[in-house]
Amino acid sequence: MAQWASSNHRNADEYMGSALPFALHLNDVDNNSSAQKVSFPYVTRWITVYAHAQDIRVGFTLNGVNGDVTNNFIVVEAGSNTGRLELKCMHIYVRADSANNGQASILAGYTSIPETQFLNLTGSQDFSGVG
Repeated sequence: MAQWASSNHRNADEYMGSALPFALHLNDVDNNSSAQKVSFPYVTRWITVYAHAQDIRVGFTLNGVNGDVTNNFIVVEAGSNTGRLELKCMHIYVRADSANNGQASILAGYTSIPETQFLNLTGSQDFSGVG
């Protein structure tokens, strides 16, 4: 008798087909310790972040994007974008990289893998590049 296994982040089939769409525009991205968390409905297949008038930091944990201990973030320069990042994650954090607030647009494609079938990406669980 065959058993059905729920989809999880190791299932390559989830990443081979087209992704489901996700789009979000943030009008007021602050430069403070409460970076904005952008949560996705399911595990992503890819992400693109656009910075409008100000440079924007993008990271995977609050500590990472704030650069409190290490700089585990990327900076998307004003008027540019990250390109398509083939990343599996449940959320990202964004904040302005200057004293002025900024705007960001996030476009992502997600799988049908639920959060319950994904890893907890934190520096405390040996994911050292996330903060």
